[in-house]
Amino acid sequence: MFAKVDGDKFTGFIVERGTEGFTQGPEENKMGIKGSSTVQLYFQDCKVPVENVLGEIGKGHRIAFNILNIGRLKLCAAAIGGARMALNLSVEYAKTREQFKQPISNFGAIKHKLAEMAIRLFVAESSLYRTAKWIDEKEHELLAEGKSFAEALLGGAEEYAIECAALKVYGSEVLDYIVDEGVQIHGGNGYSAEYNISRAYRDSRINRIYEGTNEINRLLTLDMTLKRAMGGRLDLMGPAMAVQKELMSIPDFGAEEEQLFSKELKLVANLKKAILMTAGAAVQKLMMKIENEQEVLMNIADMAIETFNAESVLLRVMKIVEQKGEAASGYQLDIMRTYLYDAADKVNKSGKDAVNAFAEGDEQRMILMGLKRFTKAEPLNSKDARRRLADKMVGEGKYCF
Repeated sequence: MFAKVDGDKFTGFIVERGTEGFTQGPEENKMGIKGSSTVQLYFQDCKVPVENVLGEIGKGHRIAFNILNIGRLKLCAAAIGGARMALNLSVEYAKTREQFKQPISNFGAIKHKLAEMAIRLFVAESSLYRTAKWIDEKEHELLAEGKSFAEALLGGAEEYAIECAALKVYGSEVLDYIVDEGVQIHGGNGYSAEYNISRAYRDSRINRIYEGTNEINRLLTLDMTLKRAMGGRLDLMGPAMAVQKELMSIPDFGAEEEQLFSKELKLVANLKKAILMTAGAAVQKLMMKIENEQEVLMNIADMAIETFNAESVLLRVMKIVEQKGEAASGYQLDIMRTYLYDAADKVNKSGKDAVNAFAEGDEQRMILMGLKRFTKAEPLNSKDARRRLADKMVGEGKYCF
C-alpha cells in the first residue's frame, strides 16, 4: 500500500491481513479473470509497524513508478502468452470446422484473419524481447558501477519506462485483437461458454485497463519523452529542426545501391522523421497548451508505437536471416514486410489527424506533404504473403514463427 507520512511524504508499506483496523470486502463478481481475487480494502485507524515501511519514507514514488514499469513489461509478456494460446485454438478450430464440404481454413477470409493474428503476435514478441534485453543490459551496467541489486532493478526499468508503456499498449491490444478474431473464426460456437475462446475473450479485456489504462500509457509515452527533452536527457528539437530543413530541400532521386533490407531500413528511418516532424511542429505551435491536446498526443504516441514495432521486427528478422539465410526465412520476411507495409499507412493516418488538429494554411500543406513523403512504402502483395503464413500454420496446427 501507499500513503502519505505527515501529510506529504509519499511512502510504501506492507500491510498484512489481520492488521488492526484493516478489513476486506466480499469477492467481486467480474466479467473475466474469475480466478483472480478482487475485493475492496478498508482502513480504519489502521496501525502499521514502522518495520513494514518499504524503502525510505518519502521515496514511495520510486517504488510505485518502477513497479508500474516492470508490471507493464510483464503484462505484455502475459498478453503474448494468452494471444499465442488463443491463436492456436483458432488454427485448430479452422482446420476442423467444415463449411461447403471443406475446412474453413481453406477460405481466403479466414486465412487473412489467421495471418494477421500471427503478424501482430510476432511483432509484439519482437518489441518485448528487444526492450527486455535493453533493461537487462542496463541492470548489469548499473551493478558494474557499484549499485545495489534493488537500485539496478529500479534503474533499468526507469531507463526504459517509455518502451514499457508502449509495450503495455500494444501487447494488450494485440491480445484483444486475437481473441476477438478468434471468436469470429469460431462463429456461433465462439459465443458459447463451452469453448475456451469465449473465456479468453472475457479475460483479455482487463489488460487495456489495469497497469494504467491504454489512454494514460499513450499520454505517458509522449509526456516522458517531452520531459526528458526539457531536462536535457534527450535531444528532440535538434533532430526535429533537421527534418524540417530536409523538407525544404529537393529530394535526391539518384540511383541507390540495392542491398537486402535497404528499402526497409530507409522506410523505418523515414517513419522516425515523420514523428519528429509532427511532434516538433506540435510543440512549436501549441507550446505549454500541448498537454491539454490529448488527441494530438495520442496520435503522435500511435506513430511512435508503430515505428518502434516496425524497427523491432525488422531488426529481429535481419538477425534471423543472418543466422538461417534468406531462403530459410521466408515466413519471417513475409511477416516483417507486411507489417511495415501497413505501419506506413497507420503512421500517415495518425500524423494527418494530429497535423489537421493544430496546423492550417501553408504550414499544414507543407507538413502533410512531408508525411506523404516519409510514409511512402514499396508496393507489396500482402494477400499472398498472408496466405503463405496461414497455410504454414494450418499445416503445423499452431503458431510456428
